[in-house]
Amino acid sequence: MMLAGNISQAQVSEENIIEERNEAEVEDDTKLFHFNLQLKNMHLWKGLHVTDAPMTAADINYTSKNGFFKAGLWGGRGFNGDYTEFDYYVSFMHKGWSLSIWDINNYSDYPDAKIFDYDRSTTSHFIDVILAYQFQNVPLKLSWSTIVQGRDTFINDNGQLRNAYSNYVEASYVIFNETNWSLSGLVGGSWSFAPQDAHFYGDEAGVTNIGVIYNRQLNLFDKFTLPVSATASWNTVQDYGAIQVAFNLF
Repeated sequence: MMLAGNISQAQVSEENIIEERNEAEVEDDTKLFHFNLQLKNMHLWKGLHVTDAPMTAADINYTSKNGFFKAGLWGGRGFNGDYTEFDYYVSFMHKGWSLSIWDINNYSDYPDAKIFDYDRSTTSHFIDVILAYQFQNVPLKLSWSTIVQGRDTFINDNGQLRNAYSNYVEASYVIFNETNWSLSGLVGGSWSFAPQDAHFYGDEAGVTNIGVIYNRQLNLFDKFTLPVSATASWNTVQDYGAIQVAFNLF
């Protein structure tokens, strides 16, 4: 058996809320539409190196007043032109629970990709479903994501292309949470429901993401606040590590 999908083409910030959060900023609950822009030295996602080049990430979303529903568009572009991504997502949140569905479309290695092509043999898309729970009394978050459709595939013994249903589970914990900085740790592992060792995140089941995330509010000229995060990540399956630095411009 072989894995038909290319794991190096994974992407997106997705449910890594710890990395993206800005604890000093309180959102106006009357503001329904939001636009955010990030600048990164590289892009990490679930322990994978999506691109090693500097990149920008833009997010446009609608969030209901009660915070229950959110829908948006996420896009990334590498400075060297080797990485391009355009995603859609929806999420539902209630009392610590969240359910998110991401249509992830990293077409960097698909020059002839069609935006509405969802055939598993030719598509550049994959659909990732994430269920997560944020504990209320301790700063612990658990999440489970499964790729249910798209280019996460393998060829079975009969030569048929089938979905691999790759999974990624993660536990993250806020170790320190101070006024203008925080430090968090996380560990994540991945495997496939398919009868094989290889999956979307690597060639074998294992720990694909061990990381620490440092968030800080930088004061510029005593007038502006710039949220910045540094993420150090180790992947024992891919046997590599990296540090991602992200600036939340707005």
